[in-house]
Amino acid sequence: MAERDYRGGPPAQEHCPRCGATAERGQLVCLECGSRVALTYRRAPSWKVPVAISAVVVTLFLLGAVVAVVAIGDDARREVSAAPPRPQPAGKATKTKAPSPAQPSPAQPSPAQPKADARPGRATDIVRQGALYAWPRALVGFTVVINTAEDRAAATSFAESAARSRPAKIGVIRADDFRTLPKGFYVVFAGRYDTRRQATQATVRLGKRFSGAFTQRIKR
Repeated sequence: MAERDYRGGPPAQEHCPRCGATAERGQLVCLECGSRVALTYRRAPSWKVPVAISAVVVTLFLLGAVVAVVAIGDDARREVSAAPPRPQPAGKATKTKAPSPAQPSPAQPSPAQPKADARPGRATDIVRQGALYAWPRALVGFTVVINTAEDRAAATSFAESAARSRPAKIGVIRADDFRTLPKGFYVVFAGRYDTRRQATQATVRLGKRFSGAFTQRIKR
């Protein structure tokens, strides 16, 4: 009896592969000829076995290659160690360069010592004393005379008045102490200069303020 298809369709049928007789779906043996109707299921061959075999073959090949390389290296080292040392040619000795004797370093010249002044203690410029300046007796140079007086008080008063505006280094000297000055006077001077030209230029400048100013060399 054919299975009923509850979905409303006719019963599914198959045919015998040998005699062609009709058979129900799921029928294993043909009722006419006795042949097997359902096909035998064959499981697909597994891919794991060939892969495993290939991996084993590759591993064995690599191991063989490594063993061969190690063996070749050992043979080469044994040959090198067994080779006799190469003899050195006779008559050729290694020359060792003797160290050169230390050369004495040239003596360093001692720094030049400044020449001592032949006249120690000699003054080089006028000296400040309070608001005015004094001319040391050993000092030689040129100056500008801006006034003269017969007594020190008058000369000092004039010098202090002139020094307030600071036109130059103003001071008073006693003319009797220097042979280049006329005797019996007190001289009011302005500045000290190394050359007559410098003193003359200062005289022109100071003469605009102090009439009668003149250049004078001072020497004891």
